[in-house]
Amino acid sequence: MSLAAAVVGGVLVMAASGGVGWYLRRYNAAITEMLGMMVGMTFGMMTGITVGYYIGAATDMFISNLVGVTVGVVFGVVFGRVGGLMGMMDGGMGGMMGGMMGAMLGVMVNFSPLAVNLTAVFMTALFAVSMVALVRLVQTSAAREYALDPVCGMTVDVAKTKLTSDYKGKTIYFCAPGCKRAFDKAPERYLA
Repeated sequence: MSLAAAVVGGVLVMAASGGVGWYLRRYNAAITEMLGMMVGMTFGMMTGITVGYYIGAATDMFISNLVGVTVGVVFGVVFGRVGGLMGMMDGGMGGMMGGMMGAMLGVMVNFSPLAVNLTAVFMTALFAVSMVALVRLVQTSAAREYALDPVCGMTVDVAKTKLTSDYKGKTIYFCAPGCKRAFDKAPERYLA
């Protein structure tokens, strides 16, 4: 793969990743910390691995690692912010791993143009499928109703939890049996 083709491919992947991130901003209010961690990890890992691969197929291990890791960490941290500090940390770590893996893969398959091109098609398709899956995951999650567990502060999917208590005509949702027991013993303490 020529360096020009690798740079163009990398820029297109980063533009697509940025576009998906921009689109997902509309769901920020519905993104829980756990989902934000997955968002950060997916952006970091998939953008880093794909860009790292392109650059690795055109250059050496040092340059491709530098570019792939940098791109992966930046995308992971920037888009992982929706998950707070944990989203940023997971995004950064995923970006670092993805950038290194993509760089190594690009350098390793650089033994024939056919191997480079087939792997480029596969990596690009994998990136696209991951971004579509991430969008669907966030959209599905945003359509759910959540409540805050008053004991530990965790976000609880109202439709999935069976752990509830009725308190003064209001349903209270819990993430774990221990939280429900603690609340039932002293509800005023947790609702103050």
